[in-house]
Amino acid sequence: MIVLHSSRRMRLAMTRTELLSMTVDDVMARWPETVPVFHRRRMACPGCVMAPFMTVAEAARSYAQPEDELAADLARAIPPETTDSARRVS
Repeated sequence: MIVLHSSRRMRLAMTRTELLSMTVDDVMARWPETVPVFHRRRMACPGCVMAPFMTVAEAARSYAQPEDELAADLARAIPPETTDSARRVS
């Protein structure tokens, strides 16, 4: 479970799986604030030809990054007001 603030615990627990199952391209397009997360982790996802096809979980495994930590970093980068709308996206 991803925990940023106790008041947001349930919301973030629900978005972790969603974030990991989204394509890298979808995450960066929807939330440009996440691009620096990939850069800080030395992941070449921004601009990669595989970004539209690779899920965040697959990218994490490809770069030997812990999925939960990457998801937590991405969740922290996403503005809180957009988190609820992310839950409704299929």
